[in-house]
Amino acid sequence: RTNTNKLTIVTMGKQPPQLSPRPGCSDHSAPICDSSCCATTTSSQPVESKKIRSHKKDHAANNAATSAPEEDETEIKELLLIGAGCHGHAIMLRLLEPDPDFLSDKERHIRGENTDRMRPIHDVVKHIKNLSRGQRATLRSKSRKSKKKSQGNSASPDPPPHLKLNEVQKSVLVVDANGGWMQAWKDNFDSLRIPKLRSLMNAHTDPFDHRSLEYYAEAKGRGDELVTLTTLNQRDKNFKGPYQVPSTSIFNSFHDLLSKAYGIEDLVRTGTVVSINPTQEDGKADEPVFEVQIAFGKQQSIVRTVKTRRVVCSMGPIFRASEPRWLQDLAPQACDRVLHAHQICPYLKRRSEGGSSTDDMLQKILVVGGGLTSAQLALLATESNWCKEVTFIQRSKMNPRHFDIGNEWMGPKRGKLLEDFWCLDVNERVKKLKETRGGGTIPPEVILELAANQGKKLEVKEEVEVTKVQWVDDRLRVFLDDGSEPDFYDMIWLATGAQNHIDHYSALSHLRQVLPVDVVNGFPVLNTDLSWRAPTTVEEGEESGDDEPTWKQVARKRIWFTGALAALQLGPDALNLIGARHGSVRVARAIRQDIAQSKAAASLKEDDHDCGCFHC
Repeated sequence: RTNTNKLTIVTMGKQPPQLSPRPGCSDHSAPICDSSCCATTTSSQPVESKKIRSHKKDHAANNAATSAPEEDETEIKELLLIGAGCHGHAIMLRLLEPDPDFLSDKERHIRGENTDRMRPIHDVVKHIKNLSRGQRATLRSKSRKSKKKSQGNSASPDPPPHLKLNEVQKSVLVVDANGGWMQAWKDNFDSLRIPKLRSLMNAHTDPFDHRSLEYYAEAKGRGDELVTLTTLNQRDKNFKGPYQVPSTSIFNSFHDLLSKAYGIEDLVRTGTVVSINPTQEDGKADEPVFEVQIAFGKQQSIVRTVKTRRVVCSMGPIFRASEPRWLQDLAPQACDRVLHAHQICPYLKRRSEGGSSTDDMLQKILVVGGGLTSAQLALLATESNWCKEVTFIQRSKMNPRHFDIGNEWMGPKRGKLLEDFWCLDVNERVKKLKETRGGGTIPPEVILELAANQGKKLEVKEEVEVTKVQWVDDRLRVFLDDGSEPDFYDMIWLATGAQNHIDHYSALSHLRQVLPVDVVNGFPVLNTDLSWRAPTTVEEGEESGDDEPTWKQVARKRIWFTGALAALQLGPDALNLIGARHGSVRVARAIRQDIAQSKAAASLKEDDHDCGCFHC
């Protein structure tokens, strides 16, 4: 080293090889990449640097995410995971974790009251360190001695064996319309500029322990990103905390680390499922196979049929709001100025990228809604530099609530509340779901923020509805039922409530024909492990569950649902992060058990069979 403390490289009489110009390279910051644009170099290739390897990895990940898997009509995947949001992420991690948290929600809260019954904090801290060390440390199976010490979270002495990463990479396919783990989540949070979550810091997808995010923040010196809710003052037998929610930044950082540490960051393919067809596997009378048609790529240009033995449906909700009467009467040329909730985030993204057709300054926007999303949209437009005035209206009084559901559902009585819910018949459960979730709610701190902006660029009106809208001189003339004079707006954003229904999922149509299921108020009636339950009421000409051929009965046990469609089994927070953890415990345990049984059966039949699949 020289006196300036810089490293001097001695080349022993040889000059390091120079790279030729790369005018076509997509990333000029890297010395060389793995694409054709960088194929021309000198005859003597330099040793790869970390930057080169990182650039190659980015190219490979990009190609993997956007391309369809190689076509092989004879190949049968062991598992297809549809949806890479928080529900799919939680399931995949619990399939891989050697020592997962398989506690029921009731047991987790009971043990939370007595820290001696929880997993030792030392083990949680060690887990966080292992995540930073990478795949080998994270996926290393525990010794019997250490397993016995940390048995706190397993809920059973011997959980079904976990899947090996090489098995998953070979025989599991994950598809998501947005590509990438939790990509739609990240895009929406980014578009709406949401600074923090509406879920507590113990709600996340880590499969090891529900306290992991808290200790991750502490280990990284980012404890201040666990934001204390100053308006959450309840401290009683129904709720005792925690009182912090994670910032969007630390939540995303933690989940990106989980994907990397468990080796699944490049596992997701961009694609949309078109149909799911359960059928009988050739030459095996009792074995089913699912033939799933998938349109791969952002443009859905490559359509292929993938065969798989198991399917997990963790797609997000497909909400469809009923159109207000005034919208039905609106002139066609005005309709692109009225956006529904699912259209607003893409519009904001296009606008931020400079691709919106309405990129000029907007004089005035009307936001219609009554929940958190509508409030966030009103604040976003208010704080923007592209909109001069914002009016936010809702048909009822503002309903303040910290979370989507009451605090008691996250307190010590959660287990009892769930047990009471499961004791109800399915029709009573539907009523309980509506009663618990209620209508739109807004956290108290957001209501305070709305009040602080009232009278500046923002006007808030409660108990008001739109009665008529006219298209006049390229603007929307809006009439309200409060007796005020009609006003002109450039756009209307409809962030009103909408209904999720199984009929909205066209990809499930063929599945429901082959394997019918009971549906109550749009929710399928599933088994306890969230698999596809046989109907209790049979239409004329249909087979009852007991009369179905064996392959159909097995097929029902090998397709699972999480998220909004599992609400009759998981309860009112099925769609949320807590519901993702709750559902992933049930589904991952069932999949691990089913694969273990398949391996055992296969080993008895074919002791010399060894092709690298799950059964070997």
